[in-house]
Amino acid sequence: MPVASSSRRKSARSRREPSSDRIEEDYPSQHTGNNDDVEGGDDEEEQSRRKVKKEKKARKRAQGDSESDNDPPAVEDDDEDNRIDIENFHDQPLDKKEGTKLSGIAQDWEMIRKQIHQGSFTLAKDVATSLADVLEGDNANQALSEVDDIMKTLIDIDHEMQSHEKALSWMHQQLMRGEPVEGAVELYEKEVKKRIDEFNDRTSRKKYGLNDQYVQFKQGIFEVQNSGENIPPINDFIPREEGDESDDEDDLEIGGVTQDFKCPITLTMLVNPLKSSTCGHAFSGDAIREYINKGPPSGKSCPAAGCSQKLTIAMLVADSSLEKRAKLAARRAQRDEDDSDVDDDEVIE
Repeated sequence: MPVASSSRRKSARSRREPSSDRIEEDYPSQHTGNNDDVEGGDDEEEQSRRKVKKEKKARKRAQGDSESDNDPPAVEDDDEDNRIDIENFHDQPLDKKEGTKLSGIAQDWEMIRKQIHQGSFTLAKDVATSLADVLEGDNANQALSEVDDIMKTLIDIDHEMQSHEKALSWMHQQLMRGEPVEGAVELYEKEVKKRIDEFNDRTSRKKYGLNDQYVQFKQGIFEVQNSGENIPPINDFIPREEGDESDDEDDLEIGGVTQDFKCPITLTMLVNPLKSSTCGHAFSGDAIREYINKGPPSGKSCPAAGCSQKLTIAMLVADSSLEKRAKLAARRAQRDEDDSDVDDDEVIE
């Protein structure tokens, strides 16, 4: 078999391998063009950004000259141009879109005040009535004075919460009327402070004498210590201060009522009391239910003396606070009766 010579192999290889010179001719590796086209792509906006960047770098170099030479060089941030200038970025005015958010925050304040803080009032009143029941003399006065201070502090905190709530509600109303609110943070703080200052400028009688929680607090203590007696006006428990009307001129005051813990039907101490939501009279639960069920579906007249209000089962509500006070009054009355019996035995002997 004939063998191909080396010259033949070389000629075949030359036919298979294209010339590199031919490739360069057909497909040049670099296109010749005008470089000005690339450089000219920078528009006016890019030039403006570069100018701003140069100015900022110049300011940084000026600040760096005043710093210590030992300080490490600042790291440049390529994205610095895209950052917000916080120092020169002022609060933006609120509009109607943010109104619902303010209303929601105001409702949060109300929820905290009613669901969490209001429980503190109940606790303070319960502690006060318990102390009034078990303590006497100077010990009772000192302990109740401390609880009184706590109660007043709770009222102050409650008013501060209401100040936040009312300030936000006021701003919400402004927005709903289409009035933009500018400087929202400063305005909010100003409105809260104004309401707190107005409250703090009042006298103690004006702060607490008209507060339902404080009236109930004082009423509970008095009822336990002076069962069956008329409760004096609430201002009798609060010293008069400059700015208060004289006691003779103060005709309208909360207080001066008598809480009777006896049921008008059974004439015995209240048991599981139910109170009328229309006239406010209280009755032992079983007695008033039986009384109403014997009447027509439209209801019966209130069994309390001198009251003609109609009563139905739906108008009766439970009063846990009254129930506690009734139990304390009953216990104290029983204790006084026992003490009276002991004194009588000593006299007989």
